[in-house]
Amino acid sequence: MIKKSFIIVLLCLVPAVSFAVTREEAVRYALENSEAIRMVMETSQSLRADGDQATAFTKPRLTLSAGYLEMGDNKPESPFFASPGRNIVAEARISQLIFAGGRIWKSRDLRDNLHKQADILKTSGKRDIAKQVRAAFDAVLYQQAALNILKDRVKQRRAELEDAQDLKEAGAVTSLDVRQAKLNLNFARDQLEEGEAAYQESLISFNLAIGRSGGEELLIPKGNLEKVPDLNAILNQLRESLSTDDLLDIKFVETQLDAAWLNYDIAGGEGLPEVVLAGTGKSDGERSDDMNEGWTIGFQASWNIFDGGLARAKKASAWANMKKTEESLSQTKKLLAGEIETVGVNIESLKQRISLQQEAVELSRENYEDARGHYRAGMITLTRFGEFNLSYAEARFNLLRIFFLRREQLTRAEALLEE
Repeated sequence: MIKKSFIIVLLCLVPAVSFAVTREEAVRYALENSEAIRMVMETSQSLRADGDQATAFTKPRLTLSAGYLEMGDNKPESPFFASPGRNIVAEARISQLIFAGGRIWKSRDLRDNLHKQADILKTSGKRDIAKQVRAAFDAVLYQQAALNILKDRVKQRRAELEDAQDLKEAGAVTSLDVRQAKLNLNFARDQLEEGEAAYQESLISFNLAIGRSGGEELLIPKGNLEKVPDLNAILNQLRESLSTDDLLDIKFVETQLDAAWLNYDIAGGEGLPEVVLAGTGKSDGERSDDMNEGWTIGFQASWNIFDGGLARAKKASAWANMKKTEESLSQTKKLLAGEIETVGVNIESLKQRISLQQEAVELSRENYEDARGHYRAGMITLTRFGEFNLSYAEARFNLLRIFFLRREQLTRAEALLEE
């Protein structure tokens, strides 16, 4: 009751809708305007920054330092050497790492890898947004089609009430049929009100999914659930892409595996010597106009012989992560193969079910029309007549649900094919 009241209040605040969009227009709108796409872009940019950070230690470093000190002590003054009263110092140091056990070029490969991961992550994020928008789009079409069925039922129940009133006037039935027909009409009207609220709620959810506010003029999905592209062609394309490892999820894990190998190589290089080309320039003295200057340039080598096992532990951790990523790649391929085959089974099953249910709708429609004629002729009761009405409605709703399930399979297949 509370939920229903909330929906009614919300609908009062919703402006009139006027603009219709296709499924792909809705996806494009979301990819240009939604908060979700901005979050995807920021996440991708953060990963690119991690790649740049990975090579920071391989680039030249310049350090500038300066100081000013006032000094004094209680030692006796020497007649030959005066103690300095202040010290002014300025120093510049530049260094370039030129050897680090292979870590320099491996880190550059890692940077390129992370940039590639960032691009794939951006594509994956767009794919997820598109999948959500398409699902919300189809949900509106479903509620809209269900609403049309409910509107038809109200018309049917109203006609049944008229039939009962005519038969009562003719003395063929009692007031019992008229009252029951009115009850049936009221029930149909209540279901219609519920369907209206469900449709508007799905419409609001769709607009939120594409990045619009509930207070803006709402966009309406255009189309119907029955029209879909050739699902068998899409399924064949999926199977071909799986056989060549040309699916986005596989590419992403493969890139992560390459990164794991690079991290392993980098960890192994930490136990080897480092060679740095370094130069310094220094100026110090008591007065700024009388400074002592000097400079140095040359190579410096260092080798961390023992670090408490830290380098060995890093290498072991990198190896374990690499093996875990290998298992993840194998699992991803298996899961994708299973999902694609599941989509294929569902597509074939739904094809058969649609054919059977379409026949059921037509048969139940003919039965309902015949039953109305029989009722008007006094051959069946209103209760029996109502059973044919219910059977017709159930057949239509069942067909609608199957169409919706087929669109779900389409959305799954489209998401897997995104590149």
